[in-house]
Amino acid sequence: MHGVLGLDEQLLLWINGHHNPVLDAILLPVAYAGEVAAIWILACLAMLIFGKSRERKTALLLLITMILVDRLIAANLGHLFDRPRPYVALPDVIRQMGVRWTSGSFPSGHAHSVCIAAIILGSRYRRLIWPLVAFALLTLYSRPYFGMHYPLDTLAGAALGTAAGFGVLGIEKLLARRKGKANASQAR
Repeated sequence: MHGVLGLDEQLLLWINGHHNPVLDAILLPVAYAGEVAAIWILACLAMLIFGKSRERKTALLLLITMILVDRLIAANLGHLFDRPRPYVALPDVIRQMGVRWTSGSFPSGHAHSVCIAAIILGSRYRRLIWPLVAFALLTLYSRPYFGMHYPLDTLAGAALGTAAGFGVLGIEKLLARRKGKANASQAR
């Protein structure tokens, strides 16, 4: 395992060491938008307030999925692995920008939130798929770029969010099928 963690650290150092002002200007707003899932909470609030039934259901599905994944899965993984953030573990080497969280680094909350949002929102609003994917990729890269997470933390968060997003959509389809069958049998 040390070999994987060593490679993870080397990749972090490479990503974090290649800064430029243009990339900073692009990635910093992306990173701040994802703090405490702020962009997704605001989007859900707008959908709940201004949306129709479809938007309200989507907002609730997104919020519930994000909260459950963050509090039940990611928080427990964070306690289990208790990995210090790169700027804490390597203070003289890492260039850190953004909120200085005291929580552990593994898995990345930004990563699981953005992947859940991209999958759920992208399934509902097809024209947003590519902008959501682009935003997700920028978010994932921004975490080691700003010294907030190791690449492995970000990949784990992305895997967790992707699994949760597709899992919730699968459950939703299964429930819709069952409801359709129940309605069909009642109509007979």
